[in-house]
Amino acid sequence: MKFTGIPASPGIGAGPIVRYETEELKVRDIRIPPAGVAREIERFHAALDAARKDLSRIRDGIAAELGKHEAEIYDAHLLILDDPELKRAVEHGIRDEGRNAAFVFRAHMSGVAARLEQVNDEYLRERRADVLDVERRVLRYLLGDGPRAAVALERPAVLVAHELSPSDAALLDRSKVLGFVTEVGSRGSHAAIVARGRGIPAVVSVRGLMQRVKAGDTGVVDGFAGEFELNPDAERRAFFDARRDALADEERTLAGIHDQPAATLDGRRIELAANIELPAEAEQVLAAGADGVGLFRTEFFYLGRPELPSEEEQYAAYRGVAERLAPRPVIFRTMDLGGDKVASYLGMTHETNPFLGWRGIRFALHHPDLFSTQLRAIYRASAHGRVRLMFPMISSLDELQRANGLCGAVARELKRTRVPFDPELEIGIMIETPSAVWMAEELARHARFLSIGTNDLTQYTLAMDRDNERLAHLYEPLDPAVLRSIRHTVAAAHGAGRWVGVCGEMAGEPANAVLLLGMGVDELSMASYDLPRVKAAIRSVRAGAAEAVAREALLQSSAEDVKAVLHRALDPVLPGFLSARRVGA
Repeated sequence: MKFTGIPASPGIGAGPIVRYETEELKVRDIRIPPAGVAREIERFHAALDAARKDLSRIRDGIAAELGKHEAEIYDAHLLILDDPELKRAVEHGIRDEGRNAAFVFRAHMSGVAARLEQVNDEYLRERRADVLDVERRVLRYLLGDGPRAAVALERPAVLVAHELSPSDAALLDRSKVLGFVTEVGSRGSHAAIVARGRGIPAVVSVRGLMQRVKAGDTGVVDGFAGEFELNPDAERRAFFDARRDALADEERTLAGIHDQPAATLDGRRIELAANIELPAEAEQVLAAGADGVGLFRTEFFYLGRPELPSEEEQYAAYRGVAERLAPRPVIFRTMDLGGDKVASYLGMTHETNPFLGWRGIRFALHHPDLFSTQLRAIYRASAHGRVRLMFPMISSLDELQRANGLCGAVARELKRTRVPFDPELEIGIMIETPSAVWMAEELARHARFLSIGTNDLTQYTLAMDRDNERLAHLYEPLDPAVLRSIRHTVAAAHGAGRWVGVCGEMAGEPANAVLLLGMGVDELSMASYDLPRVKAAIRSVRAGAAEAVAREALLQSSAEDVKAVLHRALDPVLPGFLSARRVGA
């Protein structure tokens, strides 16, 4: 029986199944008399201290195994424990409401987790798992249970669970865990990140799996395809053995082109960059053989914290990434707050229709002091590497001119005070709305480059929410309306002498990347994991052939017809391990 989920960590693992049950911590609402308040607050702080020691040990272990950058995941957990708002809320509940620490603590953490669960942004949604991981760790000490023991396996096995926390993933015995499958999660979850770092094959978001597996079952985890097969017969086991060998050959092939350019057979070069969200991910950019960073999302500075980030804090992070990747370019996208990314201390509230509301450049221009602080940090970092700057969600020429005006003011002030920065810093914009597409000629005259964000452009062009499960089948970046919007933007950019990139998920599919190359796109930016395969695809075709594919695709009247064109034209020429991959995801 085959189950399909999300590929979270590459590799194939086969063996007997062990179920990992989610722990149930029962918390009662107990009244604390005034005489016991001080003691209860003391118990709460002792639990925080004990949890802090546990997490420090886990962090140090991951740092020793994988490096300090991967260990930064657990620094985020430690920051949750040190959140002053958490401490104030729990102490208030104990002192003023007379409730026990465990009850108040769980209520507070559950509220934080519930708010994160409502956020549409996948990266932020996955931080809910971090909050719950910390919650369970502290509750064990408050309930007198102590730390949960690591998964103990008598023999090598495949782990099946509803969910694995980042702490669980860190403590897995790599010699015994052949792979794991969970019912929830995403590629961006910290458990998945740790699994990739530790080389454990993993598939996540396999709904209803725990109801189907039992002791004595066997399973195969295919972390490349995002599939899990329950109780495969001998023929299927032989298939997976052969697939494992073929994938090993694929990895050797990709390793062989790591330092090679993304150039077609007839010499056309396209820049391949990576999308990242955290400074630590700079190492993944280098490991993937990327030409640079095409999208550095800076929202992490503003979310999940009780106060605004300082200019120095941002400058240090931006400078660190620029220096680590120099001379490769790094594009820092300025704050894309609003919409589903809400920071309460900024006075932001949830809107009825947030994606059409106060977000992106609109929000930044409404907070010029906050925006200028970030611009100063980016400008200062430009003295230490090849830095570019990009505005999100530009929908009019007025917005771009106002944002450029703030940049000019920042540059003049830095020059006046003799603070170093790159006077040739390139400033570009993201094309994510139909209005930006059809104003691209004018916008290109006031920007150094255009970067097409196909995720938002698709949802705005097709008038559908890409995170709405009922509409998921309508979200299609290969829709002719989207492709023609891309073609128009490319023509407008080139007409103004500007280069144009694509930084949406569409760029990470090998066949789609060839199509975009044929449409004249100069740069593609994607998840680091996808980059080697896209490079292999680009190096397998001729530019003229890619242009012919694009011309034919643009004549089609449906996404299905476009996919048929890509299959027919590209399957015969792409390496076997690429032509079998899904087109148009």
